[in-house]
Amino acid sequence: MLGVAYEQYVIDDEIIGMAMRLLKWIQVNEERLGFEAIQEARPSGNFLSSMHTVKFMRQEYFNQTQGDRQIKEAWEESGSLDGRERARRKAREILKTHTPKRIDPRVDQEIRKRFDIRVS
Repeated sequence: MLGVAYEQYVIDDEIIGMAMRLLKWIQVNEERLGFEAIQEARPSGNFLSSMHTVKFMRQEYFNQTQGDRQIKEAWEESGSLDGRERARRKAREILKTHTPKRIDPRVDQEIRKRFDIRVS
């Protein structure tokens, strides 16, 4: 376990989340197309700020937790952290605060009956 890079788990989790969102694809139907929102905006209007667009954007958008979308000046002011350092900090926080769920004692007992498990 000396060769484990916990920050890589955090980065991989983010990549898997993006891939899972991509595989979900985008649903296209009458409600989601939002013809009414577009018509209400008229040719020179803005339908991007309509409640319809906001509602469906929130459902379609993958919310990155590790990416940094700040402008360069804001990124520099906040410490200029690269992706690896942000992931390292997130991994440390998880290791410090996460409490894994324990196996139900009845399930644990049943597993131990079926398999030769030795704890040293």
